[in-house]
Amino acid sequence: MKKLKLKVKAGLLKSWWLVLPLLVLSSWWGYKNYHQFEQCQAINQKLMDELKKVSGQVRAQKRFLEEGDRLSTPLSLSLLDGQLVKIEPDETYLLIFISTGCPACLEIALDVYGKVHRYEEKGLRIISISRNLVEELVDMTSARNWPMAVAHDTTGQLHRLFQIDGLPSVVFIEHGVIKLKANTLSIDRRLPELKEMILAAFVGQPSRP
Repeated sequence: MKKLKLKVKAGLLKSWWLVLPLLVLSSWWGYKNYHQFEQCQAINQKLMDELKKVSGQVRAQKRFLEEGDRLSTPLSLSLLDGQLVKIEPDETYLLIFISTGCPACLEIALDVYGKVHRYEEKGLRIISISRNLVEELVDMTSARNWPMAVAHDTTGQLHRLFQIDGLPSVVFIEHGVIKLKANTLSIDRRLPELKEMILAAFVGQPSRP
């Protein structure tokens, strides 16, 4: 009986040493995810606070774009590589608003890109937009091998124009018309709708050279 108890204790001790690394890893992973969540929450709260400050003036002068609105003039975007891209009324664009300080935002943005990037060969322009400093964006794109063009909106002008109140957010523009806007709370729910819109926009169109 004594030998049996010793064997049981030894087995429990062995099992504990096997489980302990998993517990440590699980705790570390939970802390990391919680820290990332707090970062994203702080960034989104800052966006909402900023919009609240200017919302009265912006609404009074209608200096923002909603679903169904049409671009009155082409928008200019400054890319990291120095190019100046204009959102023209005869083209179709998917703008994805991100932040380097929100890893979850970046993962969602990559997931959205992965589901629609095949339409780039038909003419869809996919551009990620961030308020981060150019240096931060360069580091992020290099570290993650970022597949999309990146435009920097350091002043926040485009964020205010599209009333971006949460990250990530997507804006789908077809021939100058804002067809869909979705933020962090609705992007999962509206992703099927976005895919259908993009499919309809390019149905029957040949791939571009």
